[in-house]
Amino acid sequence: MTPMFGEDGWCRVCGVPLRKQAGSMVLERRNITVEGGWVPYLFGDTICLESSLALAAAEKFNLDLRPIAWHGVSPGDALQIVIPVVGDAWFDHGELRAKAIGKHGSAGARCAECGTWRWLPLGFAPMPPPFGTLPPLRVRPSLGAVDVAASPEVFGDGLMAFRQMLFRRELAEFIAAASPRDFEARTVR
Repeated sequence: MTPMFGEDGWCRVCGVPLRKQAGSMVLERRNITVEGGWVPYLFGDTICLESSLALAAAEKFNLDLRPIAWHGVSPGDALQIVIPVVGDAWFDHGELRAKAIGKHGSAGARCAECGTWRWLPLGFAPMPPPFGTLPPLRVRPSLGAVDVAASPEVFGDGLMAFRQMLFRRELAEFIAAASPRDFEARTVR
């Protein structure tokens, strides 16, 4: 996290970034094949693309890309899609609270260090139905002209922190076509 957000750019208690990403993600070569697209180390809100795929995507879509840095020998050139947080709320917080309490007995917690509220996980975005067991999507304000966005709500427990993601259908289909084993484009209702 430090190479991406700086020494003081992320909370060491809950793992939440405290500012926009400014540096490159650093990955271990182990168990990573640079081919198509992938989610590194199960970071639910991070997408990496092999460089030729990333550059082709950047020609068609409005994307902020950063090169991936590697510990040791690089297995290939890759870029990360830096996904902006968009909106004030994507989900009704009363409904989130009820669903989280129903599943976990608690809605979440506020980090004592950075003050960020994290909802207990209700399923990663790729889980069926779309958004797992989250309440209906109600993005406020609208996503506007971005092609990919991250929710303002943070989910997680312990050092795990993630945001839900939305992709414009065309971008989702582009990435899924290049990596059908790892991605599937779904319509969010």
